[in-house]
Formats: sequence, C-alpha cells, structure tokens
Amino acid sequence: MRRAALAVAGLAAGTSLLVVAKGGGGAAPDTVAAANAGPTPSGSPSAAAPPAPDAAAPSASGKPGTKQSAKPKPGKSSTKAAPPPAAPPKSNKVVGPRVQNPYGAVQVVLDLDGNRITAVRTLEMPDVEARSDQLSALVESQLGEEAVREQGADLDTVSGATETSEAYKESLRRAIERMKNGERD
Repeated sequence: MRRAALAVAGLAAGTSLLVVAKGGGGAAPDTVAAANAGPTPSGSPSAAAPPAPDAAAPSASGKPGTKQSAKPKPGKSSTKAAPPPAAPPKSNKVVGPRVQNPYGAVQVVLDLDGNRITAVRTLEMPDVEARSDQLSALVESQLGEEAVREQGADLDTVSGATETSEAYKESLRRAIERMKNGERD
C-alpha cells in the first residue's frame, strides 16, 4: 500500500512539473508545491487537494487579486465566422451571341440545371424564304436535341442547311463558354 501511495505521489509530482516546464503555467505555485510534497500524512493514495482560491493569491497572470476566466467574453468570438455560401446563379439560362450567315441570323439560348444543359431554344433563325423556314426548323430540332444529349457544341451538320448549322453551332459554342465561366443572363 505504501508503495502504491508513493507511486501515485511521484506520478502526480512528475506530471505537475511537466505541465509547469512545458509552459502550462496555469497551476498556482501552491498547487505545484502540494503535488511535490508527496502523500498526505494519513497515507491515503490520493494527492493533496489544491488550496481554495484566495483574493490575495497570485493568479495565472501573476497579478494578485485577478481572476482568469476560460470563457470567451460575450460579443467576441475566438473563431472566425464561416464565409457566406456562394450566391446562386442569377438565372438558369445563357444567351449565345447573334451569328449572321447568308440566309439570316441565328441566336440560341441554353436552359440550365446547374451546369447541365436541359434545353436549347432559338431566339432567331433564318425565315426569309419558305425553304429557309423549313431548314431552320430542321436545324433547330435536330441540333437542339443533339446538344442536350452531347452536352456540347461538337454536333453534326444538317444536310442542306450547312450555313445555318454552322451559325447555330457557333452561337451554341459561345453560349457554352459563357456558361462554363459562370455567366448567366
């Protein structure tokens, strides 16, 4: 029993010295002295209890009569606030530029879900002649569906509507670039 009491006292003294030596400095000198004193006179294995705080006893700051609080003061935060979440995009659409061809102008609009193309609509297509109107409708349906499926502008040209197809793909390509840069209309 006596060996156990000495072992506990030695362990407590070594730990106290280690805390003080490492800069813990939070322990009052009376506490360190009590821990180094060894077992209590009754021979119990427990270490001596630290003395009650006294207004005249020096605190961890070394100034008599001051008390240290582990709680942060109200209104002051010791941690930085998390940054605000990223603002959602202004809208879910991106408008491509107006691209001119010999038969008229082509301009597309991408409907988006995040950065995924859900639909491609046209704002302007050549429709001066009946034939241009037919070819424009064909380009619009075929290339629009393919753009959504492929999620890009590397599309096949519609036979018989090469100029309109190329203008459509150019407007689409530039709209996709804007989308990737985070631009929204």
